[in-house]
Amino acid sequence: MKLITQESTTRPEVLRWHRRLRERYTPPAGITLSVILPCSDRKPYSLSRSHTLFRERIRRGAGKGWPLVHEVILTSPLGLVPRELEGVYPASSYDVPVTGHWSHEETEIAVSLLKDYLAKAGTRTIAHVDGAYREICGLLGVPMTQGKLLSQEGLRELEEGVRAGLEGVGGTEARRERALEDLRRVADFQFGLGAGEHIVPRGASVKGGRVYLEGRQVAAVRKDGLLALTLEGARLLLPCGRYTARLNFKPEMRNVFAAGIEAADGDIRPEDEVIALYEGEVVGVGRAVLNGEEMARSKRGLALALRHRA
Repeated sequence: MKLITQESTTRPEVLRWHRRLRERYTPPAGITLSVILPCSDRKPYSLSRSHTLFRERIRRGAGKGWPLVHEVILTSPLGLVPRELEGVYPASSYDVPVTGHWSHEETEIAVSLLKDYLAKAGTRTIAHVDGAYREICGLLGVPMTQGKLLSQEGLRELEEGVRAGLEGVGGTEARRERALEDLRRVADFQFGLGAGEHIVPRGASVKGGRVYLEGRQVAAVRKDGLLALTLEGARLLLPCGRYTARLNFKPEMRNVFAAGIEAADGDIRPEDEVIALYEGEVVGVGRAVLNGEEMARSKRGLALALRHRA
């Protein structure tokens, strides 16, 4: 996604990102230190040289307490990208020209989202940023390192800042739960607040990008960083009452056409995960072809491609 003009701040994907961060995102439970970092040309950021160095020093400074540290990235025009969402579209797939200058609108977006994040996190905070990023952090009174970002002095200061930020803090439970917490945040971002606790409940485990509960797979991480549900995962999510399509028949094939859909959640967009229901029971789960309004209104055309059928 090429975001090269001022109008990029009003693209639907960008506005949706801002809205979901405010309405659907909460930082992982158990964190005690937030580290604010600049974005990078390479996506996801963790594959870039700069973030490889940053993360190495953060882990060195945190030691065994590294799961208590939460990393967030300042960027334009998305404003803010929590580390666990860096693989989610559009954070994983955008490109912007690097001018060193941020417009008033870009700065305002980043300040608003960072302020919202800090209020939710309630953690100690340190920023390792330069240029326009320093202005944003300064407006919110965030402590900052002073050295050049990639210099030995600057990296050493980041490491020492993390070590000081975690002084006197434990975190055994957070170490066990952090991987699951990150997936809960992705689920909330995808399906709405509270979804993570249903899809990734206590007792779940993660292996190879797949989520298991009592030996049964409930979800897997898609290429776009979001979650693909199994039938078991769909049943776990059902109490949330979101992303469902009510059918007037029990499907015997993977393609569900609009004529067979009685009602659908208005939040559904093409490519979203959708739970197919018949007489109140989960009968399938798959990918939306139409949005929710189109599914309910249309009389013809493919509406839903099921991955699994009951």
